[in-house]
Amino acid sequence: MSTVVDVASADEADDEEGTATRDPFGDAAIEVDDETLRRISLGAWMGRVTERLDDLGRRLIYGR
Repeated sequence: MSTVVDVASADEADDEEGTATRDPFGDAAIEVDDETLRRISLGAWMGRVTERLDDLGRRLIYGR
């Protein structure tokens, strides 16, 4: 993991103390809200489909 960090931060300018000045959570960060992520995520979509199928199966088997 440290090799990946070293390579990723090799292009960054360091300040006087030798620490990188790049802020990974700065203005250029990509953020997706929870609702949009659930809407486009295949895993979340399949989870909802599976839950609905399970509910249908329960109602058919147990008559509720």
